[in-house]
Amino acid sequence: MEVPPAHVGKILTKNGYKPSNVPPSKFRLDPCLFYCDKLITLATADFGHLEKFKLFMPKDQLNMSFDIRMTGSVNERYIDNIFDRVPPNTDNISVNQVYNTYAQPVIRDVVRRVIAKYSINEIASSREMLSQELFSAVTTSLEGTPIKIKRLGIADVQFPKVITEAKERAAERRELIEQEKAQFEIQKIQMERDLEREKMNRAIAREKAMGQKEVNDLLAKSVTDKYLAYRTLEVLDRMAESNNKVFVPVEALGTIGLQQAVFSDQMKQVARKR
Repeated sequence: MEVPPAHVGKILTKNGYKPSNVPPSKFRLDPCLFYCDKLITLATADFGHLEKFKLFMPKDQLNMSFDIRMTGSVNERYIDNIFDRVPPNTDNISVNQVYNTYAQPVIRDVVRRVIAKYSINEIASSREMLSQELFSAVTTSLEGTPIKIKRLGIADVQFPKVITEAKERAAERRELIEQEKAQFEIQKIQMERDLEREKMNRAIAREKAMGQKEVNDLLAKSVTDKYLAYRTLEVLDRMAESNNKVFVPVEALGTIGLQQAVFSDQMKQVARKR
């Protein structure tokens, strides 16, 4: 015979179970003629379990579905009680038998009682806190039973359609608001950049104007009567070098002698043509 790992066994005789438990091992039963002893095993390993709920929520007057997921194990202090009170299925007492007998009714009652205190929105926003409250309430309620819970939490919450749609619309509104904020920030940056560009352009124009004014002031101070006379002589000198023009100094145009000279020269030119 064998008691596998994570199991405990008891020998069932014609007078009931032997007092001692059999740990995981291999052994032989006592020889028999008319009635043979029997090995009954009980699983003691940790187990995972899922409970599904569909609950009417009093505060919202709506139905909500959710799961409770948990990890538990058999409380070793109550192994003898289990053998005495839970009938084996052939030669084994499964952990599901123990759970369904001692834990399931308690867990379902406690979960319904705790969840019903809250609104759907409260559950949606405080799932971690709610899971902790459920774990504490279930653990307390299972004290003194052969099952102990190690972890428990709410999962796969299916909110009513009207709640889901309302949340989706709210999410869409938040997204639009965020987009508007982002667009506003972009426009703000663009306007600030345009403002800085205008400031720079004005500063450049101001510097150019100030520079031109300085040049004009400098020219006004440097262009004297002597300088103008000097420049006039330079221009007349270049004009005098031309062979195709008659050069008449500007200053002489207003004198009587020059006028007579010009008249005599013109008369000579007319006589030659004749």
